[in-house]
Amino acid sequence: MGWLWHRRLAHVGMSTLKKVMKKDLVRGLKDITFEKDKLCSACQANKQVENTHPSKTFMSTSRPLELLHMDLFGPTTYTSIGGNNYGFVIVHDFSRYTWVYSLEDKTEVAHVFSQFAKRAQNEFNTSIVKIRSDNGREFDNTNIEEYCDKVGIKHEFSATYTPQQNGVVERKNRTLITLARSMLDEYGTSEKFWTKAINTACYASNPLYPHRLLDKTPYELLNGRKPNISYFRVFGCKCYIYKKRQHLGKFQRRCDIGFLLGYSSKSKAYRVFNNATDMV
Repeated sequence: MGWLWHRRLAHVGMSTLKKVMKKDLVRGLKDITFEKDKLCSACQANKQVENTHPSKTFMSTSRPLELLHMDLFGPTTYTSIGGNNYGFVIVHDFSRYTWVYSLEDKTEVAHVFSQFAKRAQNEFNTSIVKIRSDNGREFDNTNIEEYCDKVGIKHEFSATYTPQQNGVVERKNRTLITLARSMLDEYGTSEKFWTKAINTACYASNPLYPHRLLDKTPYELLNGRKPNISYFRVFGCKCYIYKKRQHLGKFQRRCDIGFLLGYSSKSKAYRVFNNATDMV
């Protein structure tokens, strides 16, 4: 009788019906037992939700470049100042150190990754064992499979429609985009500088977000020393650029005005947009 009333009452859950019966909250239900002692196929088919993916409580890698998580996002709504529409994100599994590359087209992925792989393997004196990406269509027509087969890198995919299995880089994408959006908004910086904001967000996240299990920053885990962040400045803030190697009159202005766009990855320098020359 309990299951008949469950169906009559719009398939409301047995626990709710049991509570209503026990506290005598309605009239018309007397001496009915509501026990979930079998499966209601209609409820199972139409109320089912996806199971959560539990967080990992152990390290699955033990050295640099053993596993890299990768994702490609785009095309973006705004074309960057350099003509880029895609972002290619690589996360190092062991340390969670992150690299971001801006691309004009996703066909550049294989070339960019091959250059990254050569440089990283030389820098850390070890080889890349495998990479992992989701099973969407982001990497279609990128030729990355051909490169991996050529150099012997294993390419793992998450199950279809299960981005949680590639959650490390998916969460990093969300973090970088959220940080970049906040930085662009603070000083009203144009959206065409989104790649600079993403790069700066990545640059700042590497020495700041501690590894959940190892309790050290990605920078320290990868480089073996604590990072120095004393030189960090506010993205988009006004900058005064001294005019070097120019013959200036006695009463001419000694600097141009611009705004900060982050940090150089190849030298000890800031990246600044010069309003006078319209150049970075």
